[in-house]
Amino acid sequence: MPGNISIKQIVNATLKGIESSQKKYESWTGGWWLWAGPEYLITINVAEQLSKLAGPKFITLEHSSRLALDYAGAKGKGRLPRDVREHGKVDILLWWASDAPRAVIEIKNQIYYKEQYFKDIKRIKEFLKRNSEDSSLQFGLFAFYDSADDGKRQRADEKIVGKTNRIETRVKDILGSEFSVDMNTSKMHREGNSAWRTCCILIRLKKT
Repeated sequence: MPGNISIKQIVNATLKGIESSQKKYESWTGGWWLWAGPEYLITINVAEQLSKLAGPKFITLEHSSRLALDYAGAKGKGRLPRDVREHGKVDILLWWASDAPRAVIEIKNQIYYKEQYFKDIKRIKEFLKRNSEDSSLQFGLFAFYDSADDGKRQRADEKIVGKTNRIETRVKDILGSEFSVDMNTSKMHREGNSAWRTCCILIRLKKT
């Protein structure tokens, strides 16, 4: 029987799911890129790629935040932090095959401003910190798609790289020194005067 799926496999499947979303949407619409499509399309395709990985796992979508923490053994006592968004939902909850959540995955399509993702990063932070000694949660992923057109001063791919670097820096600032942050990206895809790329930030709580 296959062993546990590696984190690297999960990250790669997430990137592949976003790439699949771009290619499907472009095909369906006769050339429109994913930035014009719905975010849930990415969520579905990432979940599909994760489901194909050989090894024990379960996948649930739009899972209750409160129940996710409860199943993970991370709810603990007292009020939950506001950033958990107790009455909200997790885009994708990846489970160990033991009725316990392993990872929280949040998805974003085409980030234009920092406020689009600050709440997601703070949420992942609180999920991983909550009752961490007993929690089954191992890591969080923040995955996103980005595209750009050539400009007068910068090429499309340069714009994307610059934005990705800024996002990574801001994520590190939000999380602080308690967390490790690992940016993973697909290759840069270029067509005409435009480019796109998929990104996945791996977030882990450092063990003391």
